[in-house]
Amino acid sequence: MNDDRVVIYLQTADKTRKAEVVLPRSMTAGDVIKASVKRWKMLTGTNFVVTNLSQGRQLAPYEMLTEDRVSNHDILMIQPLATHGGS
Repeated sequence: MNDDRVVIYLQTADKTRKAEVVLPRSMTAGDVIKASVKRWKMLTGTNFVVTNLSQGRQLAPYEMLTEDRVSNHDILMIQPLATHGGS
């Protein structure tokens, strides 16, 4: 495996969609969200976050899939961002 690529397991929060993918390390968490929303036909207009379940940390949309943030075979979960508000 090239050092510039990473193998991850990607899943939705409800685990109805799962995939093993090879991604460039230069890809950001925001890019992963955009590609997943399009590929899996997820709700548009919803804000999502990426959590690295293997390392127990959330990735900011601008963070790349660098070795210090994502290791090979880590499980990344895409989940809707909980929003709270009132009228």
